[in-house]
Amino acid sequence: MSVTALIVEYNPFHNGHQYHLNQSKKITKNDDLIVIMSGNYTQRGEAALLDKWARTEQALSCGADLVLELPLTYNIRSAEYFAYYSVLSLAKSNLVDSIVFGSEAGDIKILAAVAEALVRESSNFKKELQKHLTKGVDFPTARRRALIADYQSNSELRKYNKNRIEEIIKAPNNILGIEYLKALSRLNSKIKAHTIKRVGTDYHSQKVNKNYASASLIRNLINTKPQTEALTAARKLMPADSWKILKREIEKGRFVKKDCKTKILSKTVDQLRRSRAQDLKKFKGIKNGLENRIIEKAAASFKADSFLNSLKSKNLTESRIKRKILQIYFGLDAEKINIAENNAPHYLRVLGLKKGKENLLSLLQQKSEVEIIINPAAKINELNLNSKDPLILSLSYDLLASNLYALLYQNSNHSQARRDFYQKFIKV
Repeated sequence: MSVTALIVEYNPFHNGHQYHLNQSKKITKNDDLIVIMSGNYTQRGEAALLDKWARTEQALSCGADLVLELPLTYNIRSAEYFAYYSVLSLAKSNLVDSIVFGSEAGDIKILAAVAEALVRESSNFKKELQKHLTKGVDFPTARRRALIADYQSNSELRKYNKNRIEEIIKAPNNILGIEYLKALSRLNSKIKAHTIKRVGTDYHSQKVNKNYASASLIRNLINTKPQTEALTAARKLMPADSWKILKREIEKGRFVKKDCKTKILSKTVDQLRRSRAQDLKKFKGIKNGLENRIIEKAAASFKADSFLNSLKSKNLTESRIKRKILQIYFGLDAEKINIAENNAPHYLRVLGLKKGKENLLSLLQQKSEVEIIINPAAKINELNLNSKDPLILSLSYDLLASNLYALLYQNSNHSQARRDFYQKFIKV
């Protein structure tokens, strides 16, 4: 049996995602398609517009056959960790033979050449990387400069124009694609990677190209326009079934607006004002004085945007800051991440299934190297955020994410906790 997999966020599912999904089936000629999707919080360290169940329904309505949730402990991490644990989870399913990702380049060979150079990490590359990091440059920029400095020593990279290589490793979808390829290489996986060129507009673009627009533009419509106007504008940018789900969730008030950022930040600052700098050093990546800066800024007068901006520096991007804030918000410190990563992944959480594809779920249950979880209540009946069992700990954080996300809904009538325990399995 041949199965294609996509690694997605669908925040929300739009026409570009539909094109990616359709082309993926066409390229691989596979009848079955699995997606592994971020839960209620995204890799950029933000709450998703719609919850994971609505986005699962969008995916299944638009052509996906089975939807898996990427655990929070791997999801709110850097692109490298996000990609590695997504690919590793798919590999452990023992079902997937192809992964298809979108990229600005649309050229698997040049992306693979960059990926292999980054996996190989020549001594000169390491030297150059450290040189730039020591100067206080952020990691993505330091890595890009080191790769260009090491260009001549890599026979595969030399097949391409140096400026082209530099351009490649600046684009967000290319960067993620390169991380997927790095993960496949490091795992020595037999899964074959394909890429399709991103259509329409750029990742962050606020422009419309025919009926294509970025997910960020659609989110911006919902955040800034009156409801009817926003939904009308979004309608032509999304498949009909996906748009109907968006409309239903917005009308119910079961969605999260951008201003939720202030709620998360204010609660995190509340925690920070109770903390010492040494407490923050328990979190991954908070070191070298960053802990003192965070405590200092948390002690100042609080405004959400100025708080984030005040923490940015040459070597600290906004996305990285947001992920650190979420890790503090959830109490997901280095010790807990290390427990969750031990012999990971520990389970595959199934959020939904296409009707008529029950055989796909049966095969997953038969072939997977890790436990398949459909109903969390069959595994745990309460959260245990101090568990030393990596499965229980990681699953508890997934459920905590849902509980806290529910407090961000526009309509507080939907703010109940424990939804993972009573939400019916999504079947479309």
